[in-house]
Amino acid sequence: MNRLLEPASVLLKKSWERSRMNGVNALTAKDAILEEAQFSQYREQKEEFMRKIDPTMEHLAHWLKTSYSVVVLCDTSGYILESKGDPAFLKDTEKIQVRRGACWSEQVRGTNSAGTVIIEKKPLAVVGKEHYLDSNHMLYCAASPIFDPYGELLAVLDLSGHSTHYHPSLLGMVDTMARKIEDWLLIHRPDRQAVISLYPEENAQRHALIAINQDGAVIGGNREAQQLLNGDKKLFGHVQLTDLLADIEPLLHRPPGSISSDPVRLRSKDNGANGPNRWLASMLVDTRPPVLAIQGAAKPKAKPAARSGTAIYSFDEIYGNDDKFQAAIRLAKRAAATDYTVMLSGESGTGKDIVSQAIHLASPRASKPFVAINCGAMPKSLLESELFGYEPGAFTGAKQTGQPGKLEQAHGGTLFLDEIAEMPLDMQVALLRVLQDFTVTRIGGTKPVHVDVRIITATHADLWKNVQEGTFRADLFYRLQGVQIILPPLRERQDRLELAKLLLSRMEGQLHHQGKLSLTASAERLIAHYPWPGNVRQLAAALREAAFISENGEIDVPCFPQYIRSGFQVPEEEMLVHAEPPTKESNAIVDMLLKTGGNVSQTARMLGIGRNTVYRKLRKMMDEGR
Repeated sequence: MNRLLEPASVLLKKSWERSRMNGVNALTAKDAILEEAQFSQYREQKEEFMRKIDPTMEHLAHWLKTSYSVVVLCDTSGYILESKGDPAFLKDTEKIQVRRGACWSEQVRGTNSAGTVIIEKKPLAVVGKEHYLDSNHMLYCAASPIFDPYGELLAVLDLSGHSTHYHPSLLGMVDTMARKIEDWLLIHRPDRQAVISLYPEENAQRHALIAINQDGAVIGGNREAQQLLNGDKKLFGHVQLTDLLADIEPLLHRPPGSISSDPVRLRSKDNGANGPNRWLASMLVDTRPPVLAIQGAAKPKAKPAARSGTAIYSFDEIYGNDDKFQAAIRLAKRAAATDYTVMLSGESGTGKDIVSQAIHLASPRASKPFVAINCGAMPKSLLESELFGYEPGAFTGAKQTGQPGKLEQAHGGTLFLDEIAEMPLDMQVALLRVLQDFTVTRIGGTKPVHVDVRIITATHADLWKNVQEGTFRADLFYRLQGVQIILPPLRERQDRLELAKLLLSRMEGQLHHQGKLSLTASAERLIAHYPWPGNVRQLAAALREAAFISENGEIDVPCFPQYIRSGFQVPEEEMLVHAEPPTKESNAIVDMLLKTGGNVSQTARMLGIGRNTVYRKLRKMMDEGR
């Protein structure tokens, strides 16, 4: 316990010194709050993240409802994005501005858990008089950082209450919740990836989650995963998982639809002096295209010459019976025959990445590489080395042989720049220089390398509007424009139901259903009338979950995720048909969860059922409780 307290005391001492140097005072802190209109506009920019974290906030708020405490979420600037919990405590803390729109950065309010965690990036509790400002001495605050899959700080989760109610276990709880959020964000991001769970053979308390791309490169991970990389997040995208772990190839190259929860024993290749040597690993999720997922297996099938690189979708594999969508595909086919730059526009999930691959495979460059990079999914430092490559010793952790960038890798073929609108301005300048003479100079290098690439870009934003607002360079916009192809959102397509049935037919081989998957009339109405803000990607994910939950292959409205059902009015008589009273099994699950402290795996083992069954029963009970 003392070892845990000592670092906290050091962090608090450093924070107080910074607070004194910054001249923090109560008068300045009192004015550090956004007006309602400002806050609405500010939070709107964080809306996607808030939607993802809202279930966790609601769960904690419900738990804290009568505990005279609140759960708070701050962004990396210290602004409170959300504050929920005990209404009585929320009212009492209004006078010290524990509310939405208030800034709790250390520079504004001195030592406090959220603001200090933003700087130190470590879990920390600040109790009573440990707060710098006297007005905050009534509080305890226990906070933990939330990191994105690349190890960059995303937000801070904080529990706050009256200082007399603090217990050390609260810091452990908020840190556990923050880590669960990080794991969820990693597993559910839209990238084509495989996520592998790893834990030392002798300690299964915390699992390292590592995400890899089609090439087996590590592209993200949780905090435990970073320990495998010796804490160097710069290695994301630059190290192969096979460089870290031996005997992992069979797990990486599993056949499609054969994900198993049975762990595989592995060993570290370079574990250092104190790191674990033996690991247990299992595949949690694999959204890589099936052709690539089995590439390199014991007996790989020969790939057609036209499918080099990572392009696997041709125009023949793209379904669309809608007039707007068919017009976009006809334009894409015409563009494929040329060497023009193509700009694909459309909301997230409309299929821009698939169309880009089809354009490549229908082009004269089909036998050459197709290389894709998401400009909005990685920090600037990583994006720069990914695009342009680096020479040996260019930065800490760089490979001794150096690394060619995506532009060099795509030589002779196609480079797909996804989410181009998210590219930082200084990177836009660097890309513009490349497009002027098609030469690349690696980071740390001096010798320019000529590249011959066809550029396809994609964005869900109005790029011309970004140009007018000054967030995207006009000269780069003109260079990239070429042929613009707009993919319609799913809610505007007339073939939604046909598409859903096609997706289900493709899923049948991935599940263990006897017979075909089918939709009830109510489910068909849901598909036809729900707005599908996530478009085809959201539809496919919803159908996959619904197909998994359905007991006999017949998919009805209750099989769909709750957040979708809540946006669709089901006739009351239909809901009554599916309503069921609590079963003895449900009661047994709840009792066992209480005995095991919420450990789902242990609960499943004790009851002799699968983890998926536990999750399914819990979800059903929660939905009925609503």
